[in-house]
Parts: sequence; C-alpha cells; structure tokens
Amino acid sequence: MAGDRAAGMVNGAIIVGTVFAFPGIGTLIVGAVLNRDFALIQAAIFVVGVAVVVLNVLVDLTYALADPRVRLS
Repeated sequence: MAGDRAAGMVNGAIIVGTVFAFPGIGTLIVGAVLNRDFALIQAAIFVVGVAVVVLNVLVDLTYALADPRVRLS
C-alpha cells in the first residue's frame, strides 16, 4: 500500500506543480508538451518513472526489515 501511495505522491506533485504554477517537474513537462520538445518529455517521464521504481524498491526493503516473516529471496 505504501508503494502505491509513494507513486501517487510523485504523480500528485506533477499535477499540483502544474495547477499552482510551482516551478518543478510538472511545469517542466507541461512546457515541454506545449513546445513539442520530445527529448525533454522523454527525459522527464524517464525521471518520474525511475523515481516511482526507486520508491517502490525502498518500500519493499523497508517492509522486509520491519517484518521478519518476509524474506528477500
């Protein structure tokens, strides 16, 4: 459940940054889409995807440390 929440927080940061015009990844992605800057769009989506994967791995490792019944193998 925490992995889904972490992914939602990353995606929510993009939406909130766009709606409230905070300088960040959301504003960067929207500006790239409007300017048709495909390289920047690909890089931003890649960074967001890597952030979600890293957060999910960290959540899995934390869960394995917190619950001794869970094995990493």
